[in-house]
Amino acid sequence: MKLFFLYCSFLQCMFTFAQSDAKYHIYSNRIKQFSKPVRVLSNYIDKEGNGPIEFTNAKKQILRFRVQNKKLQILHGGVAYQLFYYNNNYLQRIETFDGSGNLAVERESKNEAAVAFIIEKPTLYLKKKKLIDDAEGNIDLKDDTNEKIIRVELFDQNNLPIKEFQPTYISSKMYWDYNVRMYWP
Repeated sequence: MKLFFLYCSFLQCMFTFAQSDAKYHIYSNRIKQFSKPVRVLSNYIDKEGNGPIEFTNAKKQILRFRVQNKKLQILHGGVAYQLFYYNNNYLQRIETFDGSGNLAVERESKNEAAVAFIIEKPTLYLKKKKLIDDAEGNIDLKDDTNEKIIRVELFDQNNLPIKEFQPTYISSKMYWDYNVRMYWP
């Protein structure tokens, strides 16, 4: 009898987890650019239905969003989702979407809906990355933006490049933070 009770409890827990996981899959399905099938990468949603969740897929894309009171949370500037594209564990691009799954611009910046990252000096970046990795990101590096190691290209809500007078570069530490998804809009 005890074994039967334990088995039923286990099934109830699995059913509850499957229901909650399925509930958040509904949100991930809104992003057409996010390839299916997906699986949960991390889930920090508490009992009240508040927190972030990340999904991943076979293409190494990571889609993340937050929920508040079990509903999709709209963040700064109307952004609800971030989609990260990786190649060989290096971040290539981030796209932002509104609650309906349309590309959404970050109004507080340069009205970009997507950012592409180009490592122009990979050997130099790998040296800097090792320092940052060894410190687990807890390092105050000198700003190396002027060394022109990592360039970014910005795209609007129509996925068209945003014209700039000169290339924009970011620091190795900033790129590392983006790569490990430390940034929220």
